[in-house]
Amino acid sequence: MYCRYVLVLFLAITSGCASIDEDRLMDTSSDLLDRTGKVLHDIVSGPDTYEQELRALFEQPYIDPLTDYLRQHREDENRAATMGRVRAERDRRCRVIADQYAEKPATEPILAQFRAGYLFSCPARVAAFSERVTRSRASPPVAEPEPTVSGPEPVGPSPDQRAMSDCYLLTSIRNFSAAREACLAPARAGDTQSQTNLAIIAYAFEDYPEALQWAREAADQSSEAAYLLGQMYAAGEGVAPNEQQAVYWYTKAAGQGHEQAIGILKRNGNRVSGSDS
Repeated sequence: MYCRYVLVLFLAITSGCASIDEDRLMDTSSDLLDRTGKVLHDIVSGPDTYEQELRALFEQPYIDPLTDYLRQHREDENRAATMGRVRAERDRRCRVIADQYAEKPATEPILAQFRAGYLFSCPARVAAFSERVTRSRASPPVAEPEPTVSGPEPVGPSPDQRAMSDCYLLTSIRNFSAAREACLAPARAGDTQSQTNLAIIAYAFEDYPEALQWAREAADQSSEAAYLLGQMYAAGEGVAPNEQQAVYWYTKAAGQGHEQAIGILKRNGNRVSGSDS
């Protein structure tokens, strides 16, 4: 009987040791898998991937996607350098927009417009403009001075000039949605650069009929508009592919000094089968 109890105790002890070894093995294996997964993640999400993300972010015209990116990855230490570049670009775009609003009257409707478009990404800029509006309301009306006979008063920018300035600025920072609205009036008034900008914006949004309309309006005086027409005829975007028309517009753009059009014609012997996209 005593031997039977000893045998049972021995079996229990050895079984417990085996369980302990299995538990340790499982913990070690789990830790190894975790570390392997982290290494694989770092390889897949390496510098090349970050550069691709940056390129996509910086090529699109809006500010809010930059802020979304910063919020999404704020805990990722591997993206520290990338986050710094995104933050700098977001702040630059906010600064450009703030400079634009600094030229506008400090009124409630303008503040509401500023808030609606940029509060999410540029709250400090919106708050600064809000302070301007508050100060403007608190300021007592200033008595108008008596008119004096003197030379002509300096003339500020006309509404058309402001619209053109906004059109050029917003297009240059690729804020195409706002630029389209700003460019419309000066383009209809015959401003070649505004017409060209509208063609570029419509092309970016794949609105090819509108891109063709504005590019044709501007092409006689704009190498960029003529080049865009060449691209569209070469690729059949909004029109049937027409190599003769593509060569015509590339030649017109080249005659106005457009470097890419000159390069296409030189490389392809006045043909466009290999034209740049």
